[in-house]
Amino acid sequence: MKKSIATIILSSILITSCYTSKTTTMDITDKKKANTLKGNLIDGTWEANYIMNTPKAFGELYLRVKPSITINSYENRIGGVTGCNNFTGKCTIDGNKIMIADALAATRKMCPDMAGEQLFLETLKKVNAYSVTNQGKTLNLIMGDIAVMRLERK
Repeated sequence: MKKSIATIILSSILITSCYTSKTTTMDITDKKKANTLKGNLIDGTWEANYIMNTPKAFGELYLRVKPSITINSYENRIGGVTGCNNFTGKCTIDGNKIMIADALAATRKMCPDMAGEQLFLETLKKVNAYSVTNQGKTLNLIMGDIAVMRLERK
C-alpha cells in the first residue's frame, strides 16, 4: 500500500516537471520564431569599417581591434568592443528605428589612443535608425537621414 502511494506521488511529480519544462522551452522557441518572422535582420555581430568624422583614417584609428557590436533584438540588448574596451547596454528596436541607451556599461582599460573609442561610443548613442543592405551583409546606422556608421556582418 505504501509503495503504491509513493509510486503514484513520484509519477505525478515526474509528469508535472516534464510538462512544465516542455512548456517553457516551447514558449521561448515560439518567441524566437516570432522574432525571426518579423524579419529582424539587425540581430547578430557586426564589425565597423566606417565612422563619420574620424580625425584620421579608420585603419589608423583602430590599429589593434576594429569596433564591433552584437545586437539581440529579442532581449533588447547591445554589446561589443569599442576598439579597446567591451561594452553592454540596452537598445529598443521598432521597425527600422533603433534607440541605444545613453548609459552603456564598459570596461575601463587604457589604450594608446582613446579617441577612437570615444568617437565610436558618441556616434553609437546618436543613432536613431538603421538599414541592412548588400543582401544582409551591411548594417548602416543612421542619424536623421545620414549614415554615420557602417558595419559588416561577422
